Amino acid sequence: MEQPEDMASLSEFDSLAGSIPATKVEITVSCRNLLDKDMFSKSDPLCVMYTQGMENKQWREFGRTEVIDNTLNPDFVRKFIVDYFFEEKQNLRFDLYDVDSKSPDLSKHDFLGQAFCTLGEIVGSPGSRLEKPLTEKPLLRAGSGMRSPKASHNGV
Repeated sequence: MEQPEDMASLSEFDSLAGSIPATKVEITVSCRNLLDKDMFSKSDPLCVMYTQGMENKQWREFGRTEVIDNTLNPDFVRKFIVDYFFEEKQNLRFDLYDVDSKSPDLSKHDFLGQAFCTLGEIVGSPGSRLEKPLTEKPLLRAGSGMRSPKASHNGV
């Protein structure tokens, strides 16, 4: 059976080449009631978002927000723009740090907590807004193998 020229067949898409149809999703992160790790001021939070590889399940840093000085309730301005593939489970991880220096090395900063979700959870939540509590002890730290278009977490 022939297909009209403007219709794509499934065989035309190559997932390795990234040609599966995707929708761009903008993720905004806000946090509430973060831990205060600073002695004489409030924390200076930074959020790092990780994506998990489909094949090897390794976590890869996707991006970082800006650092916001002296707040336990940051509304980060920098957004993460990710491709949403409807048929795939896309795991996300958000790690929060209290930045103590100009060093890009995350081990030089205080860990505040982390949250896990899938991109589908964000997109499918009411108003595309998802709240997740932070776990204070890292299940996965940087280097080891939350909200959406308006997502939020109780920390992410």
